[in-house]
Amino acid sequence: MITYLFMALVMLAIGLLVHVFKMDMLIAGYNTMPKEKKEKVDTKAIGKLLGFYGYTSSFFFLVMAILELLGFEVDPTPVTAIFLVGTFLVLAFAQRYDGNTKWGKDHYEQSKKK
Repeated sequence: MITYLFMALVMLAIGLLVHVFKMDMLIAGYNTMPKEKKEKVDTKAIGKLLGFYGYTSSFFFLVMAILELLGFEVDPTPVTAIFLVGTFLVLAFAQRYDGNTKWGKDHYEQSKKK
């Protein structure tokens, strides 16, 4: 139960820091990009995506902690598998907001037209 509570707090903190407090330095690889590449990254959209991912993960970890507190046996294998699959999906979708990638060029060009 303590592990689930800890993970809930960590994911909530990451979500808030990236989404609400705009701490772009927590976005993997963003700090090491040259200035020209940073200009092509939609940090607002990535921050929103990562924020909601953090909130959602935090909610599910909190539910798991509550279930254990109520006496239910919770097998960590499916929880870990769902968390890992969700993480990989978020990483894949985050590429859309990076104008430096093949998948993100369309989004970057459309956002420039607006």
